[in-house]
Amino acid sequence: MNKLSASMKRIVSIICLLSWCLTALAQERRIKGTVSDANGPVPFATVKASNDPKNVAICDDKGAFTITLKNNGLELTVSSVGYSPKSINVAVKTTVNIVLSDAVTGLGEIVTVGFAKQKKMTSTGAVSMIGGKELRQSPAASIQNSLVGRLPGLFQQQTSGQPGKDGANFFIRGNSSYNTGSPNPNNPLIIVDDIEYSYDMVSQIDPNEVESVAILKDASTTAIYGIKGANGVLVITTRRGKQGPPKITFRSETGLQQPTVYRKPLPAYQAIPLLVEQYKNSNQDPELFLPGMTSPEAIEHFRKGDDPFKYPNVNWYDEVMKKNTLQQRNNLDISGGSEAVRYFVSLGYIFQNGILKDLPKEEDFNNNYYLKRYNFRSNLDVDVTRDLSLRLDLSARFSETNEPNLPDVVPGGAWPFWRRITSGLLSPWIYPVYNPDGSFGGRKSATLNPVGILKYAGYKRQYDNDLNLNLTATHKLDFIAKGLSAKGTIAYTNDFQYRRSVTRGRFPVYEYIAAADRYESVFPDLYRMPVLGADADFQNGTGKPIRKLNMQAILDYRNTFGDHTVYALGLFNQISNINGANVPDNFRGYSARVGYDFRSKYLIEFNMGYNGTDRFKASKRYGFFPAISGGWNVSEEPFFKRNIRFIDYLKLRASYGEVGSDNIGGAFKYVYEEVYNRPDQNYNFGETPNTFPVITPGALANEDVRWERERKLDLGMEMHLFKGKLELVVDYFDNYRYDILTQRGSVPNFTGISLPPVNVGRASNKGLEIEATHRNKINQSLSYFVKGNLSVAKNKVRYRDEPLNAANPMLAQTGRPIGQIYGYTFDGFYYDDDDIAKSPPVIGKTVKPGDIRFKDMNGDGKIDQGDIGPIGYPNLPQVTYGISAGFSYKGLDASVLLQGATRGSLDASTLLQIGNSNGIPSAIHLKRWTPETRDIAEYPRLGGVNFDMSTFWLRSADYLRIKNVEIGYQLPKRIVNALRLENVRLYANGLNLMTWFNLKIYDVDPESARGSQGSEAYSNYPQQKVYNFGIQVSFK
Repeated sequence: MNKLSASMKRIVSIICLLSWCLTALAQERRIKGTVSDANGPVPFATVKASNDPKNVAICDDKGAFTITLKNNGLELTVSSVGYSPKSINVAVKTTVNIVLSDAVTGLGEIVTVGFAKQKKMTSTGAVSMIGGKELRQSPAASIQNSLVGRLPGLFQQQTSGQPGKDGANFFIRGNSSYNTGSPNPNNPLIIVDDIEYSYDMVSQIDPNEVESVAILKDASTTAIYGIKGANGVLVITTRRGKQGPPKITFRSETGLQQPTVYRKPLPAYQAIPLLVEQYKNSNQDPELFLPGMTSPEAIEHFRKGDDPFKYPNVNWYDEVMKKNTLQQRNNLDISGGSEAVRYFVSLGYIFQNGILKDLPKEEDFNNNYYLKRYNFRSNLDVDVTRDLSLRLDLSARFSETNEPNLPDVVPGGAWPFWRRITSGLLSPWIYPVYNPDGSFGGRKSATLNPVGILKYAGYKRQYDNDLNLNLTATHKLDFIAKGLSAKGTIAYTNDFQYRRSVTRGRFPVYEYIAAADRYESVFPDLYRMPVLGADADFQNGTGKPIRKLNMQAILDYRNTFGDHTVYALGLFNQISNINGANVPDNFRGYSARVGYDFRSKYLIEFNMGYNGTDRFKASKRYGFFPAISGGWNVSEEPFFKRNIRFIDYLKLRASYGEVGSDNIGGAFKYVYEEVYNRPDQNYNFGETPNTFPVITPGALANEDVRWERERKLDLGMEMHLFKGKLELVVDYFDNYRYDILTQRGSVPNFTGISLPPVNVGRASNKGLEIEATHRNKINQSLSYFVKGNLSVAKNKVRYRDEPLNAANPMLAQTGRPIGQIYGYTFDGFYYDDDDIAKSPPVIGKTVKPGDIRFKDMNGDGKIDQGDIGPIGYPNLPQVTYGISAGFSYKGLDASVLLQGATRGSLDASTLLQIGNSNGIPSAIHLKRWTPETRDIAEYPRLGGVNFDMSTFWLRSADYLRIKNVEIGYQLPKRIVNALRLENVRLYANGLNLMTWFNLKIYDVDPESARGSQGSEAYSNYPQQKVYNFGIQVSFK
């Protein structure tokens, strides 16, 4: 009986224990879910159990969360700053997808910062950001050309429209360093999915792959990059898959390209009299330069065109250029996935044809410019377990670029193609395209026939293959501390180039002597076309492979304790660059971020970077770069909410810190090493002389060389008004760059020593940025927006070691803007000989009536270099702006972007020099000074001494463009459903459609001139405008 009783007790105990466990299990349930809004995931939202306010989960940066409900909890409450709180019943659910709605439009926006994302409302840094959808409104082939005018703080200059090489050169908040070199020491750091990219690589990214682009501008956002952050950071985030059924989208576009500006040289019958006048003004015989072309009878033949072989009148632009050329782009992307696996795959193709005529060719002898590019990207996200996730990104680019190969056996042989056809060595009257017998026209004193070049001279072709592989593992460490996670990344990049060229250095060209009806060969020993593969030169060259290995380790923490949110990040980052047989570049750094906010009201953040590079001596490689920032959401204060209701959101923020730049130009690499030269000469020793190589001292070593440093101050204000209909962001910045690496100019050359560069330079850069946006939704069918941004950046050289110039201290660069232009001050034209006699003498020159007169700036009674001083603005404009607007009505949408720049200058003197190796007369020369037009002349007499830089030749580089226009129509659902498709959109867009500027008379685009020398505008491939038509289809 006792045994039975004991057994019963054991059974009852076991039953009670099982019942208790089952009850406990019934009371605890694990809920997984995501929080999103109409645009995508909502990171860092707060999820609470309604029956236990202390049971809280914080979403990760993808909006995902996991929470364990206890005590029969049946409801969750989700909240996030800028959104209306939402409660959801989860009584019978284990997974939920919660969609929040904006309380005030825009407050829930997420911004990208270094290696993380933050809510814009609680961010303390200066960040500007746009989405990839906005980028894809532009038909530009290079992604940086699509950014122009859209982001405050982004300055750019696109100097070329050449296919494959048309990417704009851009700067964040202008220039802070006067250091020069390649790459440009003022270019920003470029980060794609947390991995550093080169400037060339970013221009080859397919815009269809891009989710967002952000620029980081102040110390609080760039200090984490330490030695690489002084020039700002451009951060590109690519698209990723989302949970859901497969979504397949196909885009196809076809466009027409044409130059923004056509050159319009004067016809021969107008141009030759101008040259005759110039030669006479210079006391030269025109017949020596224009034999048989200067008489009235000859001019009449040129005008009539009745003898095109003896009196040719060739517009070489028309002979080699098409009016329009083709651009094509196709994209296919597939995305989707399950809760555990998500994917995004994109395939892209673009073809940009050149503007040159496609003349009949032999074999694959394509001498035109063109770009063919294939892009591939696969982004894969895998949740291996509840706590472990993997990210595998694979991207590749295969591109082919082509351009004419230019023979260098004739005058002007070293010039680029576009310089050749604007030179006086290829005037309209110099020779016909074809002679009477069909042979190519030419002349020994002229550049080679460009039509013949396009048909037979050859090509230069380059193949680029890029492979990028990123593997990232993230593990949540909630078992150690809630909100803690660890992430490791390894990224590998391989960039390989292959070049092929075919060069016919010469081909048969003849000068037709019309008076004798005979032909003289320009190349006396060449009477037949060189045979490909025999007389022609084939070259196949393998470029140096460039390999990069990047390893990162991140420890991340974020948690909320009631009203307090704390977050932190620690980063180890190591990069190795191997460029062929060159010495590898290595970078290693440690970075950290710690932040705190109280009720999203009071914000403070500390960032730091401690990193270095082997460009410097071992003991000088590492530096510490700290930054601190804070913010105050004034609109969260009770007094503000009670009294100022039309302002929904007002935040004041400030940041200060120090960052560095190791982007000091290739010429200054490893300057801590002493350099020796190996000249061509040799020593001879011994009774029987033997030759031994010579080694001579080169540059001395600078063992103290280090990176440039910059102190950054930023004061910002962000404001939303009228229920989010109006947004305003204002930033003031003050950057001070010091330890600029530069050559000493105060040490005279006769010392015989080649000195190394030293860190002695200083410069400042101050400015203002304003961005305003108005959005309104009239009803469910109609909405519109208007947006504008303005950026001002004024720099100044604070100190530069430069030569002492006692004769003219005004030539000093210290105290002037970086890139300051110097010249004389214009004081009219010399009216007559009496005017010349009364004016100060010009030292070293003989002036005549009609020449430019300069002011005696130093009052010494003469005109010489002592009267030269700073004039105008630098070539890079100090002010840039963009204005965009758009609307959507049912299935119809439209948008326009105006972009412009001001307070920039250009030296136009070289655009007007004519004759010999200079330019060809144009319409502007018709407004020259002559004795008859002295009272109304706009330009000096032809010839003479009129091309010294002065305020007369200084031209404003201001411009305003219709940068981008798009009109689209989405087919009605009934039509789309009948086609068994998800969505169909037809659209047309354009690029650089119209430009207003005051340089049209010079036939140049305002951005094409690089530096202060306007003549480079004639050497660069013309800027292009694009008219584009496309269709986008989404499949079910």
